[in-house]
Amino acid sequence: MIAKKTYVNALRDALPDMVKSDDLALQIVEIVFSVPVRALENGDKAELPGLGVISIDKSKKSNCLSYSPTQALVQCINKLPHGN
Repeated sequence: MIAKKTYVNALRDALPDMVKSDDLALQIVEIVFSVPVRALENGDKAELPGLGVISIDKSKKSNCLSYSPTQALVQCINKLPHGN
C-alpha cells in the first residue's frame, strides 16, 4: 500500500514553488482522492488514468463494484514474476 505521505512528498517535490507545506500537499491529495468517490456516489464511472475504470453495477439486488483495468496495467502485471 502507498501511504498518503508518499503522495504528499511527491507533490511537494514536483511543485516546490507552489506547494510549500505538507498541510497544503495533504489537502490537495485529499481533494484528488475524493473525486473518484464522488463520481461513484453520483452514479458515474471513475476513470483512474493508467489503472482503469471503476463503476457500480446496480443491475442486481445489491450494488456491485466493477473494475476494468487498462491494457497497460494488465501488461505490467503479466511481467511480474509469479509467486510459488
